Amino acid sequence: MKDYKRVLVTAFRGSSAELLVKNSQEYRTLILPNDKVKDSELLINAVSNGNFDYIISFGQRPNIKNKVHIETTAKDSELQVDTKFDCDRLVQLFEQNGITSKISHNAGTSFCNQLYLNGLKYVLQNNLDTKMIFIHIPFLKNIDDVNDFYKRILNTLAKI
Repeated sequence: MKDYKRVLVTAFRGSSAELLVKNSQEYRTLILPNDKVKDSELLINAVSNGNFDYIISFGQRPNIKNKVHIETTAKDSELQVDTKFDCDRLVQLFEQNGITSKISHNAGTSFCNQLYLNGLKYVLQNNLDTKMIFIHIPFLKNIDDVNDFYKRILNTLAKI
């Protein structure tokens, strides 16, 4: 049985991801205020005060429908950091739960990428045995059956 307290799930306030995370009562959750500096500070504070096996961060991507993008990499002009999360296994788990997923190597250029980069750097610099992943989900208008889609995502997380 997985210790759900050792999994931190994050999302940005006001997004489709926030609604997903609010439905995940089994996990420790963190809703971020959409502030590039504050988001990372809150994440790092939560990680430094917790003992997490996994950090699963969710954001929304406008041009996807009824599927997810699993982000492998965060980067800025000077640095690229890759996740140590088993992305291929995550693709398989999503597929088993009826969700199409795609491996992506571009976490974006704004809030999502910034949070992911700072989270991955913190884990690496502090030599933590924590695996972090960033997953983009669609905007609400691009999800045909929101409740079913969220249920399938949460069922996937339970198998990680």
